[in-house]
Amino acid sequence: MRLVAASLFAILAASPASAEDFLTQAPVAAVTVYPDGAELVHRAVLDLPAGRHRIRLAYPGAEDLAALPRIRASDGVTLGALNLRGNAPIDREALFTPAQAEAWQTVRDLEDALASRRDEIATARAEVDALRARLKFLDDVLPGEGDDASAIVALADMLTRDTRETKAALVSARARLRPLREEAKAIAARLEDARAAFERLSPPADHEDVLAFDVDVATAGSVSFELTEFNPNAWWEMGYDLALDRAAGRLDIARKVHLRQDSGMAWADVSLTLATARPTGAVAPSEVQPDRARIEDPRTLRLAPSTDMATAPMAEVAPAPMAAAKTINAGLEIDGLSVSYVYPEKVTIADGEEAELGLDTLSLAARVQLLASPRHDSTAFVVADVTNTTPEPLLPGLANFLRDGHLVGNAAIDLIPAGAEARMGFGPIEGIRLATRFERNEEGDTGLISKSNTRAQKIVFTVENLTGEAQEVRALYPLPFSEQEDLAVRVNARPAPDETDVDHKRGVAAWDMTLAPGEKREVEITVSLSWPVDKELVWHP
Repeated sequence: MRLVAASLFAILAASPASAEDFLTQAPVAAVTVYPDGAELVHRAVLDLPAGRHRIRLAYPGAEDLAALPRIRASDGVTLGALNLRGNAPIDREALFTPAQAEAWQTVRDLEDALASRRDEIATARAEVDALRARLKFLDDVLPGEGDDASAIVALADMLTRDTRETKAALVSARARLRPLREEAKAIAARLEDARAAFERLSPPADHEDVLAFDVDVATAGSVSFELTEFNPNAWWEMGYDLALDRAAGRLDIARKVHLRQDSGMAWADVSLTLATARPTGAVAPSEVQPDRARIEDPRTLRLAPSTDMATAPMAEVAPAPMAAAKTINAGLEIDGLSVSYVYPEKVTIADGEEAELGLDTLSLAARVQLLASPRHDSTAFVVADVTNTTPEPLLPGLANFLRDGHLVGNAAIDLIPAGAEARMGFGPIEGIRLATRFERNEEGDTGLISKSNTRAQKIVFTVENLTGEAQEVRALYPLPFSEQEDLAVRVNARPAPDETDVDHKRGVAAWDMTLAPGEKREVEITVSLSWPVDKELVWHP
């Protein structure tokens, strides 16, 4: 295979006249989608005789590319100069793929059918209008001044008969008109759908950007051309259905892909690869600059002898040293490696469409517990602790959370690398009720001569089981602490917590409770604080 690439800003001069011109299109055959863009591979296959020829490819949007696509050709084919002609007239129908040709024929057939119905409707309307005019004429007929009684009776009989026949004919004509209108309406709806289906295939227009290049074919036969471009107008992200089975202690993770493309062309039956790499990001590390340290004489702000501060000149103040600005680069890093997923089936996504594709389902063991935070919440929540035992990371994405088959909410999840642990919430248990109350808040001075301030606070939180079965609940509460020598903090909790400094968070205490149906537990926390009188306490219980 030989690769030929051309820059949009450096189009080469046209090659010498060729033996024969071939016009074709190269639909998208394979796509690699990144989080912010896609690499599109177009393929065209032609039966070419030996010798030199001119290939003309209808290539929509070529003028908008920063660089023309890279081109490869079959072995035994030599590529010449690449040229671009924007908005060139073409025979679009000659370039239709079989699917486009079939869709276009459906549109033409429906257009003909709609035109035929509209002609029939026009004919029926003309008949109705003629019968209405006849009725008006019959209604306006009057007997002559010299007519005798028998002539008037004969005229009346004729008018009655003709009016009756005309009205009957008008009713019949209107009855024929109604189904014609309904048929026309139905055909128009089908035609609208057919046109949308045709446009969904991104057919070539009457005028398109055309890439042209010469080829030298050594041996007559089938020749393949492959054109590769990067299009920024596509993205993908992972989505999940996280289904927790509490009884089995298992978390089933159904992975799916959310994908959108606005590339300006249809992706019809393409091979799809999803990659986490970001080709639009940095390709080299930031340059490291020297970091010289120095010392200077201190400079202070000085005023002129004048007492008028509005006009007092300021001494020059040395500027603060400027650190190199941090560059924030968007990117997904997974152990420094890109992860790719090859979708097992061909996919079709029209321009401007978003698709959801199922990927697979993973299962992880889950440690399920009820966590209660009575300081902030009124109910306990189900949480599951899992370890990603799969060989690949779970990528960030939006997840639906299901507990025992019921949807409890949706939220974004962060990256979970292979081997990493994660905690996920699966909604509240409304039957576990939480409450916190503050019963006493005493402040005062200590000693006859005040040297310190004091504060005593009593906090009581309760956990109540209103469900119909026993529940294991872990209640968490932040106990105050001090990191300053002048601030003394004493805490007494009854009953004492089962664990302190939970998850290495200082002061966070846990009480493990087994609650029978209807049972209510109470925890009483007494906090005493003292500090110097010239200081101010900053603490919110």
